Amino acid sequence: MNPNSMMTPNDNDEALQEKLLNAGDRTKQAMSNTLASAAEKARETGNPTLATAAEKAQQAADSLRDTSVQEMADEARYKAQQVTAQVGEKVEDAVTVTGEKMSDAAQALRERAPEGKLGEVANNTAEALERGGNYLQQSSTADMRSDLERTIREHPVESLLVGLGVGFLLARAMRK
Repeated sequence: MNPNSMMTPNDNDEALQEKLLNAGDRTKQAMSNTLASAAEKARETGNPTLATAAEKAQQAADSLRDTSVQEMADEARYKAQQVTAQVGEKVEDAVTVTGEKMSDAAQALRERAPEGKLGEVANNTAEALERGGNYLQQSSTADMRSDLERTIREHPVESLLVGLGVGFLLARAMRK
């Protein structure tokens, strides 16, 4: 095999990107031509409403011709990054609020706990809720993900069993 003929993954990515850009250019050109053709037919009818629509279609065709596929792809990529960042922020906020609610629930449980053995169980539960609430408030989602991955690596069988149990409970809940 000729070493010069071997393509690296980067070469494959560049070749694929080039093919996509070419296909995008052809599609853009076809859409532009279709819009221009529709605009011309609408103008030929003599109907003022259609003539206005034809003008708008012609403007869209011209705009489409002026925009490169790469610009469209860059804009789509930028918008996707914005949406991802917004979703990430909302998830972080929701996790923090959940942590605060857990801490509040722990405090309420402590205040209402009876004396004796039941009070001891309630206090232990409140401590667990408090720890969980603090963890959710202080940790980022990236930290939580790495902690989860580490726990799964350290305890694979238990993690599998928990996953199966959660899946079973979700399936039952969805069925009802």
